[in-house]
Amino acid sequence: MTVVSIVLGLAALAVAVLALRRADVVERRAKQWMADHPGAGTATASPAQAETDSGAGSTAPSGTGGDAAAVVELRRRVAHLEGVGSTAGLSRVAVVRFDAFEELGGRLSFSAAIVDDTGHGLVLTAIHGRSETRSYLKQVPVTEASGQRELSPEETQAVSEAMRRGA
Repeated sequence: MTVVSIVLGLAALAVAVLALRRADVVERRAKQWMADHPGAGTATASPAQAETDSGAGSTAPSGTGGDAAAVVELRRRVAHLEGVGSTAGLSRVAVVRFDAFEELGGRLSFSAAIVDDTGHGLVLTAIHGRSETRSYLKQVPVTEASGQRELSPEETQAVSEAMRRGA
């Protein structure tokens, strides 16, 4: 039962991290688009008009000139981001199994790294002992602001293997 809970927790955590990473990519690209198109972020339409314009396949109202082209470009970029987002994110995974204690065999402890193409992500480590199991989650790379300890040798190995495997 505990293993199922851990697996479900990991799955939920992975989905949450993927959603956050995708939102970060979309936000970064939206900011870049706004920088490339000055004035595109100013509200010139009424709320009712904006709602009408947001429909699929709709075009900008007549008389808006460059705004129609901006809307078309924005829709093209959103479609591109949606396509890229399905393959981007935490796509590199590796698991390193090890014996945390000399008296226990079977390599029951593990470190699992889940990272993106740049090496950012997380490492989950479970240390299995005779009477208990402890779990640790660390962000990768470790930053001073995170307030966490450096990666263990097994965690470092898991991250390295994940980066080598590729998507």
